[in-house]
Amino acid sequence: MEKNRLEAFSDGVLAIVITIMVLELSLPAGDGLKDFADILPLLLTYLLSFFFVAIYWVNHHLIFNVLGKTNLKIIWVNIIWLFVISLIPFTTAWAGKYPTSFAPLSVYFSDMALASIAFHVLYFLIMRQNGEKCKLGLRSIVSLVVYTSAAAVGGFCPVAAFIVVAIVSCWWVFPERKKKPQV
Repeated sequence: MEKNRLEAFSDGVLAIVITIMVLELSLPAGDGLKDFADILPLLLTYLLSFFFVAIYWVNHHLIFNVLGKTNLKIIWVNIIWLFVISLIPFTTAWAGKYPTSFAPLSVYFSDMALASIAFHVLYFLIMRQNGEKCKLGLRSIVSLVVYTSAAAVGGFCPVAAFIVVAIVSCWWVFPERKKKPQV
């Protein structure tokens, strides 16, 4: 399979994921600020999820820029990563509706952790396909630890979990300016 087809397929899935997320948003029950405040947890969870997906979209394109030729392992790991990403609308809606409950937050942050793991495996396969050695950078290690920790304990301190995950996610907004992207 041509890398452009895989990249186009991935773009389509990510566009659908973002569309489904926005369709999960509902209008406030009334026209007052209290009504708006009632849906604020869902809006903030949506915001975090939107940027999470957008950051992955950008970094996906960056790693595909260095890919010369794809192989079956890369295709399947990319599909696994897309599967995990495709769960984000569900986990976002659940965590947004119950922003302080342990189970929804554990599932939401677990989805983020699994997306991070799958993306890192994809990155390693792409670098290996190019005959390059790669290792986990500081951002990668911190991201994996934070997402996994948020999944394990985010329900005990939800506000802190959301803030730390948002900060770590924002760290990825600015890719490193190197010849070879570091994941």
